[in-house]
Amino acid sequence: MVKNRLITSLKKRNIEKYDAEVSRAIGKMENQKRLSSKEFLKSYDTLWKEGPVVNYRNIGSKEMLSTSTIQNPKLW
Repeated sequence: MVKNRLITSLKKRNIEKYDAEVSRAIGKMENQKRLSSKEFLKSYDTLWKEGPVVNYRNIGSKEMLSTSTIQNPKLW
């Protein structure tokens, strides 16, 4: 089930932007063969999406809290 979803999503991405290495990797996945490290990394890069950026309000307060709890364990 997961393999089928992986293959279909790789095929969709490969149709948008054709890459011979990805198409070889798709063929190997369908035939249940091992991928080379280059083929694996290329298929991984094709599926990777950048996630949302996390902005912390005050980074220093988190550091102060961790150092203060180490020095004074009774604070927790």
